[in-house]
Amino acid sequence: MKKLSSKFALCIAATFLISGCAALKNTTPDRPDYIQASVDLVAINDDKVQVQIAPPKINAEEITFYIPQIVPGTYEYSNFGRFVENVKAFDSMGNELSIEALDQNSWKISNAKKLDRITYWTNDTFDGPEGNEIYPMGGTNYKEGETFLLNLHSMIGYFEGMKEASYRLRVRSPKNLEAFTSLPALSRSDTLDVFSAKRYFHIIDNPILYSEPNTVRFDLDDIKVGMAIYSPTGVHKATDYEAAIKEMMVAQKKFLGEANNTPSYDILLYLMGMDELQYFGGMMGALEHHTSTTAVFVEQMQPQELTQSLVDVVSHEFFHTLTPLNIHSEEIHNFEYNTPLMSKHLWMYEGTTEYFANLFQINQGLIDEQNFYNRILEKLNYSQRYDDTMSFTEMSAGIVDEPYQTNYANVYQKGALINMCLDIIIREQSGGDKGILWVMQNLAQRYGTEKPFQDDALIDEIVAMTYPEVGEFFKTHVEGNTPIDYMDYFPKVGLTMGETEVPLPSILFKDNQSPFFAPQPNALGVVQYVVTDLNTTIEAMGVQVGDLFLGLDGKMLPEIKQENAEGINAVFTPSFMWDDQKE
Repeated sequence: MKKLSSKFALCIAATFLISGCAALKNTTPDRPDYIQASVDLVAINDDKVQVQIAPPKINAEEITFYIPQIVPGTYEYSNFGRFVENVKAFDSMGNELSIEALDQNSWKISNAKKLDRITYWTNDTFDGPEGNEIYPMGGTNYKEGETFLLNLHSMIGYFEGMKEASYRLRVRSPKNLEAFTSLPALSRSDTLDVFSAKRYFHIIDNPILYSEPNTVRFDLDDIKVGMAIYSPTGVHKATDYEAAIKEMMVAQKKFLGEANNTPSYDILLYLMGMDELQYFGGMMGALEHHTSTTAVFVEQMQPQELTQSLVDVVSHEFFHTLTPLNIHSEEIHNFEYNTPLMSKHLWMYEGTTEYFANLFQINQGLIDEQNFYNRILEKLNYSQRYDDTMSFTEMSAGIVDEPYQTNYANVYQKGALINMCLDIIIREQSGGDKGILWVMQNLAQRYGTEKPFQDDALIDEIVAMTYPEVGEFFKTHVEGNTPIDYMDYFPKVGLTMGETEVPLPSILFKDNQSPFFAPQPNALGVVQYVVTDLNTTIEAMGVQVGDLFLGLDGKMLPEIKQENAEGINAVFTPSFMWDDQKE
């Protein structure tokens, strides 16, 4: 627009030409109108990666540059700026400009009209200072020449007032590594990839995995699916998991029906070593994005164990394409990365998603009824460990602070149970014609990725779509603080609760994916397994958090080190396998 006006000025009086060009000189510089970000994965320095950010012309005297404090899909302060160091600002001649750190996530640049670029170095979160405070699936890992896991929210920031500006991302990489991402590519070569993003959110919504090729791609009707795996020893091949992923996603598409409108979906699977699992205290899982998910597990899992974890966890993440990625509030749509306002509806964003991730498996015949009932009962038991009188909407709005943050994990337990009860109520009132899936399908038609709902209006809207009994449940048990009496709902679907012995998929796991213990070094540096969480079986045995896990079925664990891998396998087989992959 401004270039067009300058051409028009050439056609009129010389006096206007002179003054017009002088005025335009500061507003239409010879530089692009997008933000240019460059990442160098070749010139690694002390396990750090250098980043350069070049903004469009800035007309203010000062401007602030931010790295996110928190990002969508996470519900705690991460302060990613603490992994950034040596931040410098330069003009076009290479002269340094004054820059001041305002806090660990923001920097004020003076004389900003002259700003040409800023540069800084980023630490990864897999072994950097305080990195284990970041969920591994939301972090970064730099293994020079071998692999780079890039969750870009900890590497690339945004300028004040420019979150809606488009980005051009250039990544220089080693020849042997290939990029796997949903981020649109403008060009690719052996050593340089150029990606585009419509706005800052699209940068951080598309993680990138650089590794040696280990991928699989296939089409499921109207959706293109891809998966890349980084396996340190190469033992896990993407093609080995293609059938399970296909079966899972076909079932999910059938379950969602018209609510499924995702054109493509990519799975970035990063497999940690035992040392990294220890660093993160046994934490594994996945982080959702609009068209991809980043999943992190441990390489020593057996294929059947990893397959089930992928089905349980990745299916949860894929259902996030329904909510919050398509059905979300204004607080999420206009997310404030450094001054966040949280939505009240974690009961839906995580609770509905988790309920569907289990319900679709029984609905589509992937698990039997007893397996499904066991999962529901386990969630009921786990939910009792949290504050059952806490308002769920109040907790959600304040989730990043205490006392709510301590209760966050209950969104996967009681949150799923809330949706189960809503499902039962709606089915009862509709004679079986409708359920919570019907509600979500209708909300998906009303809203979408670019049309958020008003946070305070959602529950009233759902009640208007359904029945007064739904409104009473929300008022009493979701907005209110009255615990749910599940025996009011189980009999409606022919279920009763009693005591019996229920076999677990593995006694070693606190749920279907995470072990109840984690490797931790003692004061002498000897690695031991420490109990970090409980499942109902081991809790009934009198095991407590903090206990040392010494062995199983009369077999004692040897000292945990590489040369004892065979002895450790003998204890854990067949539940959990550690393989040293000797040649």
